[in-house]
Amino acid sequence: MSIRQLRRLLVEPDQEAVFRSNDPEDPRLGDLLLSLEDADEWSGLACVFIGVPQHIGVERNNGRPGAEQGPRQIRSALTRSATSAIVDAVHSGHLTLIDAGDIDPEGLTLEQIHDSLHDAVRGLLEMSAFPIILGGGHDTAWPSIRAYETFGEAYGVINIDAHADVRPLKPESRAHSGSPFRQMLDVEGSVLIPGGFVEFGLQSHTVAAAHLAYVRDRGMHVEMLDAIRAEGCDVAWHRALTAAGGSGHLHVSLDMDGFASAYAPGVSAPSADGFTPSEIGVCLREAARRPSMTSFDVVELNPSYDVDGRTAKLAAAMIMQVLAGLADRHRM
Repeated sequence: MSIRQLRRLLVEPDQEAVFRSNDPEDPRLGDLLLSLEDADEWSGLACVFIGVPQHIGVERNNGRPGAEQGPRQIRSALTRSATSAIVDAVHSGHLTLIDAGDIDPEGLTLEQIHDSLHDAVRGLLEMSAFPIILGGGHDTAWPSIRAYETFGEAYGVINIDAHADVRPLKPESRAHSGSPFRQMLDVEGSVLIPGGFVEFGLQSHTVAAAHLAYVRDRGMHVEMLDAIRAEGCDVAWHRALTAAGGSGHLHVSLDMDGFASAYAPGVSAPSADGFTPSEIGVCLREAARRPSMTSFDVVELNPSYDVDGRTAKLAAAMIMQVLAGLADRHRM
């Protein structure tokens, strides 16, 4: 796919949500971002942001609506982020940051939105770019993962989440925010590496025994939150990376409800318990340092229920940890 073809799938982001300091002594992420119009060529690793402003899948899963505003609020917080961890990599040409805009959901079914996202992510993978998907509901993880299936190269997935998201499809094979990883695990002839899917941070009071069995019966891995705490997040994360990121490509999916609601009140399905920001921030930076990690999504931010932008700022901070890990690659 060419840049011109990619542009046809996307609409420009709301520029009112993009912050620029215009201060060379204090550049913010918004000052380092290129648009697709300015990015016909790039050097180093291109990290490309794509928003998916919809919550159709959340509504199908009986969740509370509002996630369609997630991409805009993440952009607003993200572009205000200080850049000390990445600015040298950008200025040296090792890392290029591109905001490609949003998938346009106007008049489209969820399935059509998913098809557009699949095409965009696959096109970026073909160009050796690193997609970062801004949700939207967690159903957006499936078209990103499906891009690896149609690309035909082995991959692994880590889902950081309080929920397993392996619920059956709705009638008439309709996807929803609780189904992306069932869709992945039900693919016939999949190129998912054996044992290459890890559920990270599930909680016993938020996941059904049948869903745990479904994941394990397919030879995949579950890291429960209580067990992670018992042995240490670093130990459990290393095990997850070994299972999912040992070869091929690695996609990491971050559902914001994996954090305790004290840190992330603005989500579609809040969890009273969950991870702290420092726990997951370290994990994401470690993963992004590895060349095997080739895409990332952050989903389920629901600004309608946020408090002082707390959850949007946390999502932005986690993306900055990924960018810092990508920047670390040229220093190693």
